[in-house]
This record gives sequence, C-alpha cells and structure tokens, in this order.
Amino acid sequence: MKKNKHSILLLPIIVLLYAALYIATSYSVPCEGDCERVSRVSEKLRANKSYVNGAYRCTNIQGSDTLCIYVKDTIGVDWSRLADTTCLIAQENGLLQQKIFVIKNAVFPNDTVARKICP
Repeated sequence: MKKNKHSILLLPIIVLLYAALYIATSYSVPCEGDCERVSRVSEKLRANKSYVNGAYRCTNIQGSDTLCIYVKDTIGVDWSRLADTTCLIAQENGLLQQKIFVIKNAVFPNDTVARKICP
C-alpha cells in the first residue's frame, strides 16, 4: 500500500518540476520599437477592412522603410486609396517616409496592385 501511495505522488511532482523548468527556460521575444509600430499599423488597417490580411515589413530587417500590405483579392476596392490611408496611419505611428506596397497574396506569384512613397 505504501508503494502505491509513493508512486501516485511521484507523477504530479514530476509534472510540476517539468512545468517549472519549461516556464523558467522559455523566452518570448518582445515586440518593441519598429515591430510595435508596424503591428499597430496592421491592427488599425485590419480593424475596419475585412480584405486586409495584415501589414508587415517587406524584408526581415527591422527599421526598414518598406511596408507590404497583404490583401485579399476583392473587387471594387480602390487600392491607391488604401495605400494613402496606410501612409497616414504609418505617420501617426511614427513611421515616416515609408514605401508602401499593396499586394494580393491569394495569387501566385503575388500581384502588386498599388505602390506609394509616403512624404
């Protein structure tokens, strides 16, 4: 009986030790600076436009001056106006003099439907 009691307690102890070790060693990269600003632009664009998938840096280089706006293939949308709106939102979030590319990503190869260089 004592042996069963010890083995029943052993499993939760092992699970707790594993969980504590996992939490202590896991590391999430914070999204700060340029990453945070681009993320805010993406959230603002997606908030009221169902055809926008998101805004991201076109390269992996943080602080680059190029934003890619990925959109769904939607009829009747003024893509130049979306690029203008993106410029305004980017400037509000401290991203100045950006190059904006609006890209349909549902087709292969991706189709650039608008380009804009923000003032």
